[in-house]
Amino acid sequence: MVKTFSFPSVYESTIREYYTSNDPILGFSKIKVDDSDYLVGLQALNEGVSPHKSLNASPSDREYKLIAHSALFLANNIVSNGAKNGNSIKYSITTGFPYATYQLNKDSAIDFFKSDCVITTYKADENGNQNPDQKLIPICNINVLPEIVGCDYAIRKGDNPTDGNFIIVSLGYGTCEGVVSTPNGLLNRTLFSTHGISYAVDIFTEELSKSSFVGLKTGHQMDQIFTKGGMYIDRKRKDFTEEKKKALRLYFNNVILPAFTKYINDADFEVCSKMVIVGGGAYNQDLVNLFNDEFGEVCSISVFPTPERCASIGYAIYSKHSDNNKSGNEFASSYDDEGCVHVGIDIGNANTCVSVLE
Repeated sequence: MVKTFSFPSVYESTIREYYTSNDPILGFSKIKVDDSDYLVGLQALNEGVSPHKSLNASPSDREYKLIAHSALFLANNIVSNGAKNGNSIKYSITTGFPYATYQLNKDSAIDFFKSDCVITTYKADENGNQNPDQKLIPICNINVLPEIVGCDYAIRKGDNPTDGNFIIVSLGYGTCEGVVSTPNGLLNRTLFSTHGISYAVDIFTEELSKSSFVGLKTGHQMDQIFTKGGMYIDRKRKDFTEEKKKALRLYFNNVILPAFTKYINDADFEVCSKMVIVGGGAYNQDLVNLFNDEFGEVCSISVFPTPERCASIGYAIYSKHSDNNKSGNEFASSYDDEGCVHVGIDIGNANTCVSVLE
């Protein structure tokens, strides 16, 4: 069984003290990184003025460190809440990057995670006090995968495993990826990585600017308006459904279809009877409908349950698999791993998902 939690990958630096509220998922009011305090996740959305996110951050960026530490803190909370004894807990972690940035970031991500992390947070208590807390997160093993490989693991080895040949399409905020998956592995010839849903959000923003003034919104705030298909202006809800449909149609025609044409040919469709869509973009039903209209006659289209969590679930499964099969593992960088809890962390551009294999 895999237990998964997710939080928005947004943050905002702050000098304020928060005595009455904590993030409902992460359980702290703010986190300290490099001597600065930050709001993260829902706390940043609820309390922040201009919460923002970074697209495809690398492990050398402060933004990556901030979100990664929050994810490790959440993993520790998940494990601690389920612990039945006082034994020391260590973590076997798998994370990943889009295929386009995987080779660039793999080694630096291993270096970042392989040393034990000391995380400083602040938590508001019921008496109106804000108390600092430090936690040591001991890491016994770290693996770094291309994100699409993690998705393949979740689809083939998750709760409802899929067999045979199929096409995976990952609709992320920063990156869209696709590949043909076979029982023997992924076909590298068919693997593509291109613009994500942010492309459609940018078009959506341009369309709104022609007819409405929505204020000075950050990229994540515009993404929220895009997801909801409307917002309140002067205490009245304004519907932007048509602008959203137009943006998704242009995104599908200008970005996704050309990638399919270049990398996945008729011979691939001949051996693949299924297409599985994963990633948070799969919640846009209008976009899924475009896939059905274009490819529905040659293969069945399905959406992975809780699609935004697919990669992190696959990462957690891979953590267990890599510990059981140390030899010949090109992705793993292993340390003393006895008694490790297996964790998958997907640091996404829109949401970060943390999965723990129980």
